[in-house]
Amino acid sequence: MKKINIVSAASFVFLMLTSAVAILMRRAFSAAHVPLLIGLGVLLVSGAVAFAVRERLVINIACFLVNSVAMGLLLRAWYMFRGFDNSFLTVVLVSLVAVVYLWFFFAITKIPAIHKSKIAYIITCVVYAVISVIVYCIVVAKTSTTFVSTFGYYMLVELAFIFALGFEVNSKSELMRNLTLSTFSIFLGVITTIESRNSRISTANQRFANKFQKEICRFLLQ
Repeated sequence: MKKINIVSAASFVFLMLTSAVAILMRRAFSAAHVPLLIGLGVLLVSGAVAFAVRERLVINIACFLVNSVAMGLLLRAWYMFRGFDNSFLTVVLVSLVAVVYLWFFFAITKIPAIHKSKIAYIITCVVYAVISVIVYCIVVAKTSTTFVSTFGYYMLVELAFIFALGFEVNSKSELMRNLTLSTFSIFLGVITTIESRNSRISTANQRFANKFQKEICRFLLQ
């Protein structure tokens, strides 16, 4: 089986497991910081195990699955901080679009000038990642759809799968190791979740300040 097919299938499975955990945990927490802290704890334990046992295929697969649970918890916290949710159909579509995003990059790397040069490949990876983040930030700033926001969250993980796709491997065990390491990009998910919390607090503070200013003006004009 071609590497692109394995990476695509693995990324789709990871995102779907993540989505399933986030949906199943919909009513499990009353405060967003709880799934955030649990998810971070699970991720740290998984990272320690993956670092200690590097070459065991079974351990790498286990860490891969555990990390999907961790990201599901982080996604649930992110939903709670942002104040919205997604249906199962929406997350399936978002996951499929994320895989298409991976294939789009794969198609670009088949351009002869890029395919034959490692330096050109690395530059393409970096440029693709930077452009993707910039475009995502612009789109999110101009829209408020949950589909786009969730795709951006998933895109952070998919970018890591893209880099895993670029490493040469001699066995399926090595490929699985790279895929497992890719899932630790969900540390970016922790940052995104915390940032969404801070953004929500800033928005709330701004609303309070605006209301306070209006009350002061009303008092002075009486």
